[in-house]
Amino acid sequence: MHLPQFRLMFDVGRGSSRLTEVPLLLLTHGHLDHSSGLPYYISQRNLRNLPAANIFVPPELKEPLTKILQLWCEVEDYQTRYNLNSVDYEQYVPLHGNYYFKAFRSIHRVPSNGYTVFEKSRKLKQEFQGLPGHKIAQMKETNHDMFYENYTPQITFSGDTQIEFVLNHESVRKSKVLFLECTYIDEARTIEHTRKWGHIHLEEIIQNQDAFEEVEHLFLIHFSPRYRYDKICKILKEKLPSGLYEKTTPFIPRYFKK
Repeated sequence: MHLPQFRLMFDVGRGSSRLTEVPLLLLTHGHLDHSSGLPYYISQRNLRNLPAANIFVPPELKEPLTKILQLWCEVEDYQTRYNLNSVDYEQYVPLHGNYYFKAFRSIHRVPSNGYTVFEKSRKLKQEFQGLPGHKIAQMKETNHDMFYENYTPQITFSGDTQIEFVLNHESVRKSKVLFLECTYIDEARTIEHTRKWGHIHLEEIIQNQDAFEEVEHLFLIHFSPRYRYDKICKILKEKLPSGLYEKTTPFIPRYFKK
């Protein structure tokens, strides 16, 4: 998932030469459908003499990925450059301007993250709200501590997770745009089976529809390959409550539409 306005991508899949120039990769977890393109991505950036990529991963992944990448260097007989970073779950990491990202623990079978992009602004503290403008100006001149930093969630990418990733994180629920995994959508897989494998079933989204009230646009991703495009669209229209359906888009790879 590429966000060109922030020059970042979430996960790297099987790798794509079209995304070689993206300098920032936020990796959710190590399963191959999300991470197998990592050596290719790094190698291609080095081949084109681009700056070392900045890659953020769950802390548990840094050591094993370092070993894997070093082995690829041996295979290629070339030492590539990259910056592999363990995420700090307390830190807002600068993107550009007033935008930052932050990692949140998700709930999957292996260590995993979701990521949220925030816009930072300065807000007047509550005790000063309602004062006339000239009074606020005077107090600013005397260096009163009148403002606080406010981080507004803009875009969240869930990666693979259970529904608690939404329920447990206010920033996720208040994101304007939410890319949320929805692996299973019908009775062929139960909620219990879905949760066992660290995923979300459509019925769980419906059962927790109130959690999405502040989300302006919900993109559902990571559908099981067992579903074709027409079936996904049909089931979403049949099952989602009208208010939720109107702001939901199935984000479907091209090969699903065959």
